[in-house]
Amino acid sequence: MQLLAELKRRNVFRMAGLYLVGAWLIIQIAETLLPIFHTPDWVLQALVVFLAIGFIPALVFSWIFELTPEGIRRDAELAPGQSMAPQTGRRMDLLIAVGLLAVAALMAADRYWPGTRTEAPPASLETAAAAQSLRVAPVDAVADGNDSRSIAVLPFVNMSSDPDNEYFADGISEELLNILAGIDGLKVASRTSAFSFKGKDTPIPEIARLLGVHHVLEGSVRKQGNQVRITAQLIEAGSDAHLWTQTYQRDLDDIFLVQEEIAGAITTALKDILGAREVKVDAPTRNMEAYQRYLHGRSRFYQRSELDPAIEDLRFAVERDPDFAEAWAYLAAAYWLIGNTNYATELRRSEIAPLAGPAVDRAMALKSDMPIAVALKGRLTIDSDTPGRVAEGIRLMERSAALPTPDTTPKLWLALIWLELGYLDRALPLVESALQLEPMVGINSGVLGLALAIEGRRTEGAELVLRAVELNGLAVWGNFLAADRLYAGDRAAAAELVAAMLPLFGDRFASERAQSAGLLMALQNPAREQDYLQSALDAPAEIYGLGSSLLLESVMFDGGDRAFKLVESGQTSAWVIINTAWLPAMRWLREDPRYFRLMQSRGRVEYWDSHGYPRGCAPIDAAEGRHLSCPERS
Repeated sequence: MQLLAELKRRNVFRMAGLYLVGAWLIIQIAETLLPIFHTPDWVLQALVVFLAIGFIPALVFSWIFELTPEGIRRDAELAPGQSMAPQTGRRMDLLIAVGLLAVAALMAADRYWPGTRTEAPPASLETAAAAQSLRVAPVDAVADGNDSRSIAVLPFVNMSSDPDNEYFADGISEELLNILAGIDGLKVASRTSAFSFKGKDTPIPEIARLLGVHHVLEGSVRKQGNQVRITAQLIEAGSDAHLWTQTYQRDLDDIFLVQEEIAGAITTALKDILGAREVKVDAPTRNMEAYQRYLHGRSRFYQRSELDPAIEDLRFAVERDPDFAEAWAYLAAAYWLIGNTNYATELRRSEIAPLAGPAVDRAMALKSDMPIAVALKGRLTIDSDTPGRVAEGIRLMERSAALPTPDTTPKLWLALIWLELGYLDRALPLVESALQLEPMVGINSGVLGLALAIEGRRTEGAELVLRAVELNGLAVWGNFLAADRLYAGDRAAAAELVAAMLPLFGDRFASERAQSAGLLMALQNPAREQDYLQSALDAPAEIYGLGSSLLLESVMFDGGDRAFKLVESGQTSAWVIINTAWLPAMRWLREDPRYFRLMQSRGRVEYWDSHGYPRGCAPIDAAEGRHLSCPERS
């Protein structure tokens, strides 16, 4: 009892309380300020360790020393009556009370302040509270005339020491993008376009100009174990002013609540131009292991370079949660890509391709309105061998293209189907819309360039296919237009177009540049055509690939004989043939009986018979076989 009394007299208990309250407040301030300076994890960790280590020395100091009017003196040196401990104790009580009021205020703000609510108060020094929202600038019009109701979500920066959390940071950005895309009246730049600026130092106003948006959301993610800290900030692009910023420190289980709060805070910041909007986020799964692997798998799917690990991640997700609809949808899409393209894989394509159908059926049974699932179901239906399925597949793809999503893939796939069928008037608005939504996606520029060339606007089409090369190294669209110019009798123009592509590849697309250089050589020297064709024949076949060079060279230099033989024998896809057939100078190709048989085998002729042939075309019976006659399309 005497020891307890002495501890109380020397204010040791008060020192313990004051130290804990002060340390807690210091950590809250650090949690708020350190992310602004993008400090690494160890800085905050070191601060917590330093404060923890200092706790015992502070108590020892309080036992040994006392604060007097003459300064700090050892307690043992003070004569009876000289001690100032009672007065010091009252001051410490006041400081503790003020500190506790500050703690209570922070906890109340964290729980009840709009956009900063948390599910549980902090329980220890290591737990942080959310920072206060900050509105620092009004929403004004952007000088370049971008719609003020528009936003781009940039990839959040991974602040964790583990580089594998890059996928998690990307996934959070993608989730926020999809949530915002569901807000009525808000135009959201696509994931592909926004992520094209990842790792670059492009100024925010320039990003907004290129993407055609008025606002930009950027941020960072730091994940440690089951703890996640997300910092987000909304920027008005015209002035580069921060309209809102927020830091969230939560358990991983609360990640969907954080996403809802961020989206809600953005709509609040933009309420003057959007009006009142309520945001509700439905958790796609309650299994956090499945969710994290889903984010990894989806990010790898988008990159296309790691499809095998993407399938592994997505399989893990659906095994952990068999009712995870989004994971099933992207697993189906990954299966389809592996089975029907030339993206790198160590899996057997013939075994993977049939898995796409059951996976997408499972996804749609769980959630019937996911655009990527509906689009893929339509694509699989169109490509099936069952008669009469083309119309059914097109209806599904039309439905997917009408669903709200920042991803233009459904629109692009539908446009490509219309182009294949020769319905240019239906394809053109779709691909124009896709390019407007995703201006940084090369395939959108390439397909629109092809569509314009089919319409006869060759110069405009050439400008767009060159943009496709510059953005993503996609040479195939330019090669298609070169074939059209070659058969129009203008070999020099064909060579000029291919030559213009070469400097745009850069170092990233060396193989594509080499292929185009070989094509240019053949165009400039007709005597080398057969040599070039033979070299393409000897090269490893790129089955299904967008750059299926052998089919292209066959179409350009031997009247398509080898191309049709390869397709009819099932050795490769008909992709090159069906995408060049409607170019103005390719009348010989679309009127070839072999082309008619190809389209008949794909169910397209049946669709034409039921829904009408392309403008200016009709089927003709001839000795060499039934074929199209399209004199008005030339």
